[in-house]
Amino acid sequence: MIKSQYTQILIATLSQCLFFLYPLSGSAGLLFVIFYLCPLPLYVIGLMHGWKIALLIAIISSAIISFSALSLAQAYALIFALPSVYFCYLIGLNKKSESENEDILWYPLSLVISKILIISICLAIIGIFFLGTNISDYQNSINAIYSNIYEIRPDIQQTIQLNTIELLSASLPVLFIIFWVLIFVCNLWISLKFAKILGYLKRPWSNFDQINLPKDYIYFLLIFLILSYFSDGIFKIISISITFAILVGYSIGGLSIIHNVSKNIRLRPLLLTSIYTLILVFVPFIIPITILGILNYKKNVRDIIKKRR
Repeated sequence: MIKSQYTQILIATLSQCLFFLYPLSGSAGLLFVIFYLCPLPLYVIGLMHGWKIALLIAIISSAIISFSALSLAQAYALIFALPSVYFCYLIGLNKKSESENEDILWYPLSLVISKILIISICLAIIGIFFLGTNISDYQNSINAIYSNIYEIRPDIQQTIQLNTIELLSASLPVLFIIFWVLIFVCNLWISLKFAKILGYLKRPWSNFDQINLPKDYIYFLLIFLILSYFSDGIFKIISISITFAILVGYSIGGLSIIHNVSKNIRLRPLLLTSIYTLILVFVPFIIPITILGILNYKKNVRDIIKKRR
């Protein structure tokens, strides 16, 4: 291992600890957003030097964080470190094709997105059962968690009140899934761009405009949508969480379609910027984009739109 790699490992390790621990220190302000960049150092190192180096950084970072609190180190490893290392492993998977040219086939980006959705669901279910196996225990645990959060970050108490605990208990797993998926997808996109600019990207960069979810997801969506209406208690919360996770996947698919069909439009940057701005300012705007992603489950909507245009 050359000296530059040691430097990169050191920087990635320190930045991992900073990104995870600083927002939990009670510090407010814009720097709180660095929490959303937790997977980025591991992604970049994993793309540059392989998933084994990313695993080494994850272990060292977990050990450093454990000096602050063992529970924080466990949360960091489960929520950020291990998934990041796993996705780095998937991104690096490849095999030679059986064609005469023996082209290298890389693990599809669409399947990486699918794995992100599946792991987000698994983490949400683990969190739900960890907090309580019945609805009353679960809601009491949510109450205690928000009370502890207010002690660390009192500025949040002005936004979230404990008298809405019933709503929070139902929406917390959904919010976790939405933010977790967006964090890992966005950081994956950024890290792939970084690796490409720095000349370390070994695989060809599969553009965001070709993402498709497996066809079977539409049946899972219908099943868990029905269960979210007719089930009760803790299983209702799980059903709602899985439903929203799949919808987030279709939202990403809808955005992928927009990226694809807008390729030859002269004002494409302005169009994409406007769409993302509208989503941030007016969240319900994501609904037609999600529907667009769902419509793509059977037919290639990209080709249909291009032909009609």
